[in-house]
Amino acid sequence: MKRIEYFALITGLFKFKTITDEQGNEIVLFAQSNYDFVENIKDRTEFEAYENHVHLIDNIRKNEFNKLVPIARDLGQTLLNCLKFQYPNKQFIVFVSLHLNDSMIIRFHQKWENEEPYCNPSEFTSSKELVFSFES
Repeated sequence: MKRIEYFALITGLFKFKTITDEQGNEIVLFAQSNYDFVENIKDRTEFEAYENHVHLIDNIRKNEFNKLVPIARDLGQTLLNCLKFQYPNKQFIVFVSLHLNDSMIIRFHQKWENEEPYCNPSEFTSSKELVFSFES
């Protein structure tokens, strides 16, 4: 990825849009999402978490993993702060995952009534995989 493309990727993390489903629920998505309306969503959490995921870095090397931990925390908290600022009446969960020899991924979803969070970060704590969550 070229440097300018990488900056576009990072700044895109802080631009959002809302769409509605057939029941009138407001779904919050990254602005670059191709969706303008959705139908027949059985699990809004899963839909948002899947649609709102961005691969930030691929092929994380061993010497990079620990250096990415504070960056992951800062990005996750910053994304949550932006979401809370732009949507003060909604609650969100942001996840940032680090996988050695794989990717750093950031994603978010709203806290939907009667739906479980996308994942449980405590299930991903090893020397090769970490998941951080940030909640409003």
